Amino acid sequence: MLDEKYKNFFEKIILFKEEQKKQKQRGLNDYNMVNVVRKENAEVGMHSNVIYSLINPQGLHYQDDLFLNKFITIVLGEKIENFGSILSVQAEELTFENRRIDFTIKSTNYYIGIEMKIDANDLNNQINDYEVDLITKAKNENIENVVIYYLTKDGKEAAQHSCKDVTYKRMSFENHILNWIENCQKEVRNITNLNEAFENYKDIVKKITNKYEGRVMSLKNELLKNEEYFELAKQISEAFQEAKNEKINEFKNKQINLIIEIVEEKKLQFINYLPKNWTAIDVFSELSFRIMANEKDYLIQVFDKSGYGQDVDKLKKEVMLEKLINIDNRFKSAYSKVYGQITIDYKDTDKEKLNDLLMKLLNLKDEI
Repeated sequence: MLDEKYKNFFEKIILFKEEQKKQKQRGLNDYNMVNVVRKENAEVGMHSNVIYSLINPQGLHYQDDLFLNKFITIVLGEKIENFGSILSVQAEELTFENRRIDFTIKSTNYYIGIEMKIDANDLNNQINDYEVDLITKAKNENIENVVIYYLTKDGKEAAQHSCKDVTYKRMSFENHILNWIENCQKEVRNITNLNEAFENYKDIVKKITNKYEGRVMSLKNELLKNEEYFELAKQISEAFQEAKNEKINEFKNKQINLIIEIVEEKKLQFINYLPKNWTAIDVFSELSFRIMANEKDYLIQVFDKSGYGQDVDKLKKEVMLEKLINIDNRFKSAYSKVYGQITIDYKDTDKEKLNDLLMKLLNLKDEI
């Protein structure tokens, strides 16, 4: 008899699924066209392109330097009045060492270099080279301040082999970029497509920083809110895994017993590994065969007369593999002890087909 607390829990799950369905029918969804085109972790294809398109005063948003100014104050932490007149905003600016800085912002007072890392590793001397490059360019243009920023998901430090002794400032997507997006979004609430663009990008940033919860209610979040339900779900999950494994073993036993039935009908010599909790048998004839019942398929391996043990002769293996492929073109080469092996999906076979394949294999001669 199922405990009352589990009954109540399952009833809550049913009600939850019904409410979740209603939310979806009302139009709530987690669709994000930007995320369809590019994966959320793509540095250049996603984040570099999106951020540059917004901070570029000449961008098609037609908001001039609105988003750039907010980027300077919120993300870079600089005062607009001290920053000077903007001279250029670039993505992928080429250095003297033929490297590319993710973003540069150049004003009459500052030359800013921004290196962004989502999942990629730091390269040797990367930040160090960027600073050397920008200092040289700044001197040539009489720009007083050069600052390097390092933007990551959580604001971590750069690797020592990249930054050397460079003093740089750390920024994070989870704080600085999200804060910037939200502030920009407030400015364009009434411009539908821009508001939606920021909303889409905000969701992507939340995904890479593990802050995204989705618009449709999620069972995971409900479980996290309720300690009792979380514990019940854990117990059910553990019991389910045990039951699932038992079901799988029952099914695999059924499949290997079908093979044993065929082998016994032919009065062949074989070793049954079922008593050792392994759904496999070895069959001995002119050749020897190992037949394993996996979760979804049979794996049949063909050895020489001695069975599993010594490496087979390489020349002999080539000839025998060709013979096996002539029997069934799904046979493939395998490791050094095996002439060849074949994987057969359960749904693609039955007792008659297995019997036919086994007969053909039994008729093979272990010779060149």
